[in-house]
Amino acid sequence: MTTPTVSLAESWAPSVLRGQGAQWQRCARVVDAQIDGYVRAVDGARDHWGGVAADAAWARAGEIGAIATRTASALQAAAEAANSGAAQLEGARDGVLATVAAARAEGFEVADDGAVGVPPGIFLAALGSGSGAAMATAILDHRARRHQTMIRAALGELAAADGRATSLIATAFAQLPRAGDPGTGWAGVQTVPPPPDGASAEANRTWWDALTTGQQRMLIETTPASVGNRDGLPAAVRHRANVDRLPVERAALEATRRELSDRVRSPNNLESLFARQQLVDVGRRLADIDTVQSALEQHPDRRLLLLEVRSGEQVHAAVAIGDPDTADHIAVSTPGLNSTVRGSLGSMADEAGALQRESRIQMRATPGREHETVATIAWVGYDTPQMSGSITDRIEGGLAVALEDRARAGARDLARFYDGLGVAHTGSDPHITAIGHSYGSVTTGLALREPGHHPVDDLVVYGSPGLVGVRSPSDLGLVPGHAYEMTADGDVIARLNRFGPGPFGGGPYATDGFTHLATDAATTPDGVTRDGASGHSEYPRTGANGRLRTSGYNLAAIIADLPERAVTT
Repeated sequence: MTTPTVSLAESWAPSVLRGQGAQWQRCARVVDAQIDGYVRAVDGARDHWGGVAADAAWARAGEIGAIATRTASALQAAAEAANSGAAQLEGARDGVLATVAAARAEGFEVADDGAVGVPPGIFLAALGSGSGAAMATAILDHRARRHQTMIRAALGELAAADGRATSLIATAFAQLPRAGDPGTGWAGVQTVPPPPDGASAEANRTWWDALTTGQQRMLIETTPASVGNRDGLPAAVRHRANVDRLPVERAALEATRRELSDRVRSPNNLESLFARQQLVDVGRRLADIDTVQSALEQHPDRRLLLLEVRSGEQVHAAVAIGDPDTADHIAVSTPGLNSTVRGSLGSMADEAGALQRESRIQMRATPGREHETVATIAWVGYDTPQMSGSITDRIEGGLAVALEDRARAGARDLARFYDGLGVAHTGSDPHITAIGHSYGSVTTGLALREPGHHPVDDLVVYGSPGLVGVRSPSDLGLVPGHAYEMTADGDVIARLNRFGPGPFGGGPYATDGFTHLATDAATTPDGVTRDGASGHSEYPRTGANGRLRTSGYNLAAIIADLPERAVTT
């Protein structure tokens, strides 16, 4: 059972469960109607057909009728359970939203787990009240604890309602005929339980390979969410499952938006205000879906390897250009500060495509490497720090980017993603390059330090504020000569030295063992005159001549495993 949080409560739309119940009810009616016609047809045939074969057909028709009747009954029961569960979830969710709104209305901060804190501004106001400061502070603490108790109680009731709904639906579907049930003559569908969320790529692949082709197809068609984000599964499988989910996720968000639009018109000002805030979040997630679909349209070579729409603070997605399961060379780019799916995925996918093309050009110019292939991946798979929006949002984003918490959380998922590329590959050992920009380099470096083995061969970071605890490439599991960095002229972020190993940090540009790739304008070994990169964001972008800059050329050389063609400083 999912542990409800405030953000989950805000995103849940029980109306979707009610809609699912309506679909199950329609299915029950279809099954009833179809089996009734089937049984009548078989009965009618007995007037014109007899003998052993006819008796066997009539007996089998009875068995099929029994299966269908039980199936229709289970679907009807599931529909009723869904309606009941939706009603309970709506009431419990509204309770969470009301208690959270009450706390926020008094100026308190509410964390995702229901913890309530007193913002520094309120404390400062209390401290300015002279002799009553201590009493004012105590009152604020008392009220914060009271709000926290009420919010967590409401979250507990939401969890209980979720559990009851799950149990009701499971009980309904327990009526479905099982393999070997008397009187059905049915062998049933044998299923293999999936590994838990967060399982290793190897465990995911072992599970997938144990399924029959029919079982695999059934999972993709009926529960694509259980397949699309599993590291280690074939890219084509993940792509199909995730693409199939796009309209479902859009419909769920649009249902939530309609529900919130009704609440915006509520006479309760607090409820209306809170609904408006949620509407902004839903609108952003719908824009994220638009961007994913746009990134895939007219690009048959692209694959959607990750889609997580509603469970996190931000939408997550990853798009591959080329087939990572067969490519000789794979690159994964991880972005940093202010990156979002709606704002970054499209340009990242285009930049990944440009890097793929340049890598191919360089390999075609290298004897013996002409037929090697490349897949590049734009991975926006974690909640990046955001320093945009309101003043409060900017302050929170500034605190987040100064810390490594988000990078550590993203690193665990990124490490499993790397592992999945190796497990899913049809060859023996693809050449994999990890690329990290800005705060994304912090995430990338931490991913390479996650426990276990990773298949990454080369690392390129650019605009990096530092790599946590890294004194040499060996700390990242890399052999000498396989760690690279780029620092462009005017890139102040790369010189913050925030996350280095010493007490005052230290960026990769000053770390022993890193090869320094050029970023200035230059004529590269292929004879192309290229623009230089300046500032924090130009590294992978094309220059005024439409060709990759020197920095982009160097990225492509490392991706193609042609470091001898790179321009160094």
